[in-house]
Amino acid sequence: MIYRSKEQAAYAKLIAGALRPGSPLLAGGAAGLGKTHGYSIPLLASGLRVAIALSTRQLIDQFVSSDALAEANRGRQRVVMALKTRAHFETAADYQAHRAQALAADVLVLTHAAALIDSWIPGYAELRQRDVVLFDEADLLADAADLRGSFTIPEDQLRGRDCEPREAATYVMQHTDDPEIKAAASAILYALDHPTPYKVVGRDLEGSLVLKHRMPGRMLKPLVRDVARCIFTSGTLMVNGRFDYFVRALGLSGIDPASRHIDPLTHGDLNIICAESEMSPEQKAAQISQAARPALVLTSSHEDTQALGGNLPLATVRMPGEALLDALERCPDDGILIAAGAWSGLDSPRLRWRSVIIPKAPYGPPVEVDGQQLTHYLDSRVVAVRRICQGLHRGLRTPDAHCTLILQDPRCRRPELMEAIPSRFKGALISAMEGEVEAALRNERERHRPFRTLALKHYGCQCMWHEGCDVKAPYLLDVHHRDPVSEGVRRTALQDLMVLCKNHHAEAHQQMRLLIFNGGDSTKIDDGSMI
Repeated sequence: MIYRSKEQAAYAKLIAGALRPGSPLLAGGAAGLGKTHGYSIPLLASGLRVAIALSTRQLIDQFVSSDALAEANRGRQRVVMALKTRAHFETAADYQAHRAQALAADVLVLTHAAALIDSWIPGYAELRQRDVVLFDEADLLADAADLRGSFTIPEDQLRGRDCEPREAATYVMQHTDDPEIKAAASAILYALDHPTPYKVVGRDLEGSLVLKHRMPGRMLKPLVRDVARCIFTSGTLMVNGRFDYFVRALGLSGIDPASRHIDPLTHGDLNIICAESEMSPEQKAAQISQAARPALVLTSSHEDTQALGGNLPLATVRMPGEALLDALERCPDDGILIAAGAWSGLDSPRLRWRSVIIPKAPYGPPVEVDGQQLTHYLDSRVVAVRRICQGLHRGLRTPDAHCTLILQDPRCRRPELMEAIPSRFKGALISAMEGEVEAALRNERERHRPFRTLALKHYGCQCMWHEGCDVKAPYLLDVHHRDPVSEGVRRTALQDLMVLCKNHHAEAHQQMRLLIFNGGDSTKIDDGSMI
């Protein structure tokens, strides 16, 4: 069997159906689906000249040497080459020879950054001459564009000059020997001479002179317009069940109607623990130290990483400027890794994370220039949803994975962030305390009433006692607790419930009473029904 699941086969079919000129295809696929295998086979089998853009050089190295690519290319002998930068070669001649060879390959593999450069400087990677360009981890394209298109001159380089941006940038051009600062000043002057609605030059909250793009992903728009077919794939292209945010971020004028998101019906096992109230740094550290290992702690900044690491002296802490892969190598098999920027692209055959911990709701930081807010709450919320989704999938890399997601910020309970949880795990989310005795209710056990609605929606209006029961009317159905509420306080999730008609609900409780009477021996109950 070429594909390991029906969902992976459906994903590959979606890719295969888009290998002709047309509008961009958005092919969403959750982590664990096996997207790399799913797109490699149809791309290599097509006989077309294709390019595959990945987010980092590390992922390119993994892809080029992967079993998925080798299997997809078996018997086809398609030439696959990764485009490297000038820094990898001793001489310019060596680099030019490599570049010519890579651009002639059947399948060109390159970074998002290289694709963005080709968008601004046509001919750098010659992507417009390709039949198909596929962007993996496409949700990161806007961030990559922001890194490439945003420039900052630190406040100390301005030497206290409180003047107009043009005068400040001109001064820096004349008085600095730092090539990066000089490049930033040059870019700012160019933006001032060639204004567009999407470029903003001004001072940020720290007093630095900056060039920012309102919608950095739109910097890729010229390339998308000129390539015969672009395919964007990722696990988080959708927000709230729609592609609208991604389409707007990249400025796409239209997408293929076949665009869709595919989730595996079964892949891995996820437990979810979410704080109900604020936790102190010491409480967070204690919970992390007790989590199943290896444990991955995902932070949004190096400052948060260092602060948390101070309370966990035995943890491996990623240092500012340290490559993520190097920090990963330092982490022992049963260790705790605290790392900023590890939401995606962190794959290790050695470490299969049993716990993924997110200490703070990962909203994106605000961007303000000259008192003008360039980002909005929606942008920040989308960043948080994507990061939680990416984070939990760090622990679900294999079909048999068992992972616990620990959300230590009570804001993560908000419905807007719960969109990050794949639908197959929604039942693990919905939980509430039941069974507390309330004197005001004449000592009746308190039940969480929304569970009736949730259970009927989750399981459907159909008695689950056995296939022969055809009771479907909602008013004739009850929601039954597999463990009786009368036993006391405990946390209930959807998997602890079942939908039963009123007759079988009574029969289930009779079985429970007989089970208790017989000392827990279920063999003495002559009934094959499940309770």
